[in-house]
Amino acid sequence: MYDFEHMDKRLIAYVNIFICANRLQAIMDSGLEDITAKQWLAITMIDAFPEPPTLKQMSELSGVTHQSMRQIVDRLAEKGFIEVVPDKRDKRAIRIVKTELANEIRTKKAGQDQSFVYRLFDCLTEEETAAYCSALAKLCDRLNELKGENDA
Repeated sequence: MYDFEHMDKRLIAYVNIFICANRLQAIMDSGLEDITAKQWLAITMIDAFPEPPTLKQMSELSGVTHQSMRQIVDRLAEKGFIEVVPDKRDKRAIRIVKTELANEIRTKKAGQDQSFVYRLFDCLTEEETAAYCSALAKLCDRLNELKGENDA
């Protein structure tokens, strides 16, 4: 069927990005109560900012459109996981604030929380994990460059 031994490793890596993303999303969607994997990611990303992020900051960090992030944020607000508050400095902007409920996200099965991440990566050595993080950061930077070229 496919000759992976002779296939360009970049193509294999590219396809595997999508395969891993799809599998990860399916596992997370089936393991979380009340929210989806994308909603969980949005809640988690809030902690990456020194102050509650704007919708624009959230969409830029996640790589999704402003409109898609707005839909995710609206659903999370409806469920009580976040609050949307006006920015004090810019009346056009809104800030995303986690609620206490967001800190209590439940999983359907014990052990499908943060320990899942550790179990996922325990097949890699510390060196492999560091190399993976470094390579992934470079790919994300390159994607930003390519997006800039595409937008110009």
